[in-house]
Amino acid sequence: MALDRIAIGARIRRIREEIFEESREQFGKRCDLTERHVGQLERGDFLIGLVSLDSIVSSTGIDADYILYGKGDNNKLQIKENLYNIIDKSEKDELKMYYTCITAIKNYVNKK
Repeated sequence: MALDRIAIGARIRRIREEIFEESREQFGKRCDLTERHVGQLERGDFLIGLVSLDSIVSSTGIDADYILYGKGDNNKLQIKENLYNIIDKSEKDELKMYYTCITAIKNYVNKK
């Protein structure tokens, strides 16, 4: 299966716009890429390199298979969308409670 640089770029743009709601500059900072490079990837000017792919995957938590091939509905993408929706609709006290719970769970998992 050949990689489609246009489709890869569209998926990267979807991740940036719909999930993280960030500008190219903000997303570039998140992923340690330049704003120009993010734009080139999104337009499909060239095929994404391994270093850039790794940077996006590790910075967003999105599966490489989703970015490269669009495989599945990408459960991580859906989970992040749901979490962002919950956070957006939460009051300050709720956010503090969510943060406390998530931090406790993460600490427990990391100790295993």
